[in-house]
Amino acid sequence: MSINRKSSIAVELANLLFDEVANFDDETVSGEGLAYYESAQVFDPVVFHNKLSARVGNYFESRQVRVEIHGKEITSFCTCEDGKQMCIHAVALLYAWVNDAADFMDLEAVLLDIGTLEKSRLMEIVKNILQKQPHLAHLFLQTEKPDWDEIDADPLI
Repeated sequence: MSINRKSSIAVELANLLFDEVANFDDETVSGEGLAYYESAQVFDPVVFHNKLSARVGNYFESRQVRVEIHGKEITSFCTCEDGKQMCIHAVALLYAWVNDAADFMDLEAVLLDIGTLEKSRLMEIVKNILQKQPHLAHLFLQTEKPDWDEIDADPLI
């Protein structure tokens, strides 16, 4: 699904440039992010407003990565647990965004499409999700709207 970078995507993310990511790469991971991006793969990339997420790595080992941009501040979360505030996986995700934004699924567009579905079709989708990811069941029972960052789609089992 191609995206319209001007739709609901945050301005600072839509306007992010390769040179800005390269500078960020140099500052945070000593310039190792580009080489890693070029040798790794970015699986299932998603964009939602000011957030990017994907699995980054190879077929044998990949990490769940999320990057969020607020103004000029970039924060990340990665399952690599290397202890740094920013790792090469997060920087690789940023390179994927500036080089291959059209490959990112626009979650806003998906949510709009879901909003048009019949209740019976939605029930089928929820049933399939819960059968494959039962640890997500609590999200469907919450009375408060969950924050996107609090949802971990990785199975705990």
